[in-house]
Amino acid sequence: MAEFKLIIGKKSDKYDHFKDYDFESCRAVCARLMGVVALKVTWRSRENRRARLYQVIHLDYSEYGIDEYREFICTPGEEDYGNKKEDMTALWERFIAVMGSSAREIDAACMLRLIEDALPLSSEDISREYDDDENKTFREYARLRLGYMIDALNCAGITSADCSSRDAIEEVSPRNLSAFETINYFIMRLVDCDFAAASYLSSIDPEELRRTGLTDAGIQTLVRCDIKRSDKRKDPSEDGISFPFRCSMTTLARDAYYHSTFIIWLSGSHRTTNPVVTGIRTGSVIRLSDLEAAMQISRPEYITVFDCKDDMLKGFDPKYIGPFANSTATMVPNGWLYTAYKGNNSHVDTSAYRMNDDVYGYAVLTIAGELVLMSNDLRHISMLDDETIFSLYAPFLSNKGRFRLDSSVFQTLCRAPGAMFEDLVEPGSD
Repeated sequence: MAEFKLIIGKKSDKYDHFKDYDFESCRAVCARLMGVVALKVTWRSRENRRARLYQVIHLDYSEYGIDEYREFICTPGEEDYGNKKEDMTALWERFIAVMGSSAREIDAACMLRLIEDALPLSSEDISREYDDDENKTFREYARLRLGYMIDALNCAGITSADCSSRDAIEEVSPRNLSAFETINYFIMRLVDCDFAAASYLSSIDPEELRRTGLTDAGIQTLVRCDIKRSDKRKDPSEDGISFPFRCSMTTLARDAYYHSTFIIWLSGSHRTTNPVVTGIRTGSVIRLSDLEAAMQISRPEYITVFDCKDDMLKGFDPKYIGPFANSTATMVPNGWLYTAYKGNNSHVDTSAYRMNDDVYGYAVLTIAGELVLMSNDLRHISMLDDETIFSLYAPFLSNKGRFRLDSSVFQTLCRAPGAMFEDLVEPGSD
């Protein structure tokens, strides 16, 4: 009797493409202290040395492990070569813009260490705030493909053994941190329960970090942090030489907002480069009411509203409005949201950290046919206005008004299907 054998085709997710390619290079976005890293991995075909396989990977070191994984096989001469290369480049440049960090080339051992440290967080026994069957299917696919990749590198004698987790964190983290950057990054990683990165910025034992009381609410996002220099007489350190800083912060956990106060000691003064956290003492951790939370995170919104002609709605492309050139559409209930980032993480180097201070501004193209621009900074909304008015879309736009609002409306507009801006503000708002 004839025996049948299943042969997996090259277009199948289960085909191991990596056995047909040689590893060439890896570039990484150096945002590990923000809790994420993006990688662009390049492989060269053994059969056609002009052909490349690219992987674009987004790693998360808090809940998800793998946030994005895409492969692009780009073969010169094939009909889809240009489109695939363009799609890969656009995705990679978006990660650089969103993460606000520089990119550098890293070796294969460091790349493997970064991936292997993130993979356990992609398992299905991890509790996540947001998850669904689609995400589970994606993670299963990503784990499969990364498994093939790791096996191919291991067979070529390339492993993560030559790079520790600490070395990998250092390789993809910003250099020459100030005192404020050290404190803000440390707190971000601590409340996000990313203890490996928090330990990198500290001389405190990781187990002691878990017992600070600041992580009792689980994984949290740092919304704001205010830092004030203290003095050694008022807040003496255990080692007698570290410099104290008094901090208060607001964080968002799964269940509520929290306000916390604490003292941090650094190995040096506020002028020291690359200090480490040598001590932390928690004062209070208070769960905020909805009203208290609103008061803590409230910021003015500067908004410009344009009415759009139907011709514009059919093929809107943000690249024609300068600040949104690298932005991609995010589906929201009321249309398509675009975010313009400042392109750096300078907002971390401040005594008054605010989570969205790395955002230049937003634009939402609504179902009702409005283009609504928003920024928390008056200068930035003026620039967004100018870029829009003088863009190729100018003939298709009519200005419906400019507004300054002391309460948050923009997110409500994005979440209300079919709503127009005027539906959310009282007559006479200015």
